[in-house]
Amino acid sequence: MLALTYLSYDYPTLSLQDSIQKGLKILHQSKQASLAVLDGKTLIGNVSERMLAQALHPDGKIDQLRENISHYMLESEEDILASLPWFEASGFSILPVTDEDGKFQGYLEAKTVAGILMNNGFNATNGGIIYIPFHSQRDSFSFIARLIEENNGLITRSLMIQNPKDPLGLPELILQIQTEQFSAIVQSLERHNIHIEKAFHFGKNEKVDTGRFDLLLKYLNP
Repeated sequence: MLALTYLSYDYPTLSLQDSIQKGLKILHQSKQASLAVLDGKTLIGNVSERMLAQALHPDGKIDQLRENISHYMLESEEDILASLPWFEASGFSILPVTDEDGKFQGYLEAKTVAGILMNNGFNATNGGIIYIPFHSQRDSFSFIARLIEENNGLITRSLMIQNPKDPLGLPELILQIQTEQFSAIVQSLERHNIHIEKAFHFGKNEKVDTGRFDLLLKYLNP
């Protein structure tokens, strides 16, 4: 499921040449925590109302904040699962989406992602999502997949992303798993020294970390 399929065009963008005051007005009217900043059609990043309000020269243009603009975004050809850590890290309810050349395409809404997660093949009963910090010299995808299969799990989607919170810049493996034994899979992976950063369970019959999944949905659909 590519981000391109779920784009929203309901929110405005800002320009580097917009004044700080204009940016504040548009952000306030949009009722969003942040909006995309463009240079022509190219996405520069995200700017928040708080960032604009704290500008050293409030009568100037947004361009003066270029060095401080945040960079939470997604490419249109990426799987929507790749948006999860960005939504969680930023606390934003919309993320800008670009093409491969960095041109702005639209926004991906957190509530859209939340709805897809709740209804995509699981029906909230059988499976979950696992985040694994992945070190190529330590971890093996084939070994992880074998452990999951041995515990009657089926990997329905997988992708590798750059973790925005990792100070070392290590990638993170995200696995969407269909199974009725999610807790057994988590325990098996941890028993084999596979570090699990987060595990979001879609079921009601197992005593797993449902609290963390609830927290994820809070980020995606406040």
